[in-house]
Amino acid sequence: MGVAAIIPAAGAGKRFRGTTRKLLINLRGRPLLVQTLRVLQQSPSIRWMVVVVRAGDQAKTQALLKRYGITKALPPCVGGASRAESVARGCAALPPQAEWVLVHDAARPCVSLQLIERAVAAAKRHGAVACGLPATLTVKAVDEQNEVRLTLDRDRLWFVQTPQVFRRDWLAQAIKQAEHRLAEFPDDASIVESAGFPVRMIPGDPLNVKVTTNEDVVLAEAIFTRRTRQSA
Repeated sequence: MGVAAIIPAAGAGKRFRGTTRKLLINLRGRPLLVQTLRVLQQSPSIRWMVVVVRAGDQAKTQALLKRYGITKALPPCVGGASRAESVARGCAALPPQAEWVLVHDAARPCVSLQLIERAVAAAKRHGAVACGLPATLTVKAVDEQNEVRLTLDRDRLWFVQTPQVFRRDWLAQAIKQAEHRLAEFPDDASIVESAGFPVRMIPGDPLNVKVTTNEDVVLAEAIFTRRTRQSA
């Protein structure tokens, strides 16, 4: 049961300040994107990878893959106007032998190999899983004037991460059903949910941070430093 990973990397990164694109900044001696791909490369469960990039970035990305020995990667493909459209294009680019699809944010370089393997194993039991963290803060829903309309039960709320792993046929069917509404979906699991397939939440990792702002780079650096010391 071959597993393929889709890595959406076509976003604009508007909240990140600087002259260097977020996914190409230096993180512990390698581009951030490469640090993410290296973990997926090491996974014994993953057989193929496809990086979904902006138009015009294919050659640059292919050069990075070659330089850093990301041998499981297929040729990069061009993404769409939204994340969900990019995932749909990545799914279409996978080989027919891929029966399972793992989607992971390019900007989550601190993902652990253990979390990847746990997510794949859980998906093979349940059909579709998303990693996340149970909510620890009180969450309130407000209206347009920021007046509280509802206080949500945090015991049933999760903060969602990636990786998310799906049966390929479920994901493909869900993408087809939502074809003209893909831009509406906030994450990959919600596409699958919209088609009526059950998605199981599993515990993620607090250190599996997403680099969105410049401050997040400092946190990611600290996580890498901590892991390096622990493995020494």
